[in-house]
Amino acid sequence: MFSTGHFIWIAVSFILIGVFTALCIRFKPPVKRVITVCLALGLLSEVIKILSVIEIVPMVDPAIVNENGTYVLTYVPTGEYSPMLANEHLPLELCSLQLFFMALLVILKDERLKHYIYVLMFPTGVIGGTLGVVLATTTNYIKTPSEFITSPRIWQYFIYHAMIIFLSIYIGYSKEIYLKFKDWKPAVIAVILLDLPSFYINSVMSEKVYLNNELVGTSHRINYLSSYVNPLGIVLKEKWQWIIYLLIRAVLAFGLIVLLFVPFIKRKKERSLGEHKQA
Repeated sequence: MFSTGHFIWIAVSFILIGVFTALCIRFKPPVKRVITVCLALGLLSEVIKILSVIEIVPMVDPAIVNENGTYVLTYVPTGEYSPMLANEHLPLELCSLQLFFMALLVILKDERLKHYIYVLMFPTGVIGGTLGVVLATTTNYIKTPSEFITSPRIWQYFIYHAMIIFLSIYIGYSKEIYLKFKDWKPAVIAVILLDLPSFYINSVMSEKVYLNNELVGTSHRINYLSSYVNPLGIVLKEKWQWIIYLLIRAVLAFGLIVLLFVPFIKRKKERSLGEHKQA
């Protein structure tokens, strides 16, 4: 994180966001058309991601072996192999969920329900996408500077997140959708409803280690929506430290969501003045 290659991709991402936002403001394409194109690109991105991270691994059976009088648990290959995707690559992060939201917007006819999806996509796409670009953990696996250019996973990751940010900005400021300041309330509620399952999913998908039927640690942790581990990697050793982190996280999320909807106060006033003049 925060290597030279990472900073270059941060710059590239925000240049792409600026260019495509400016083009859409200039030509004003229908929101549904933009979403349809983004959905197609997003699905292609997901295919590239899967092909980049899926591994062919041997199937193994647990076995107890005697090593110098000590019984040791080991794993014996069965001779078979299987493709396998690690749990952290499942599409359960906020940015990956945008694909499902886009698909719903393409197929749904209920305008009220679609509006609530727009309300949810606007802040989660802007905030989640920006955090994804700036705090990209994908770059942790890059070993050489050349991999920032040659790795399909890096291209997929940053271009996809740039697309999510651009789409969310276009949704938020499109007069076709016309978000209002009061929409911050259902946005906050929706984020809470999306966040709560992560506390269960992260535990279910993490590899827990037991000794005498007592939980003593984890050998592989999952951290969807950063509800277990902070994105800065600050080590939290006590439950009270984690609770403080969650409180800070909640306050920041609430504040950022409301802040993103603040410009729509002026929009409401402008609409009211326009209707008054027409009358």
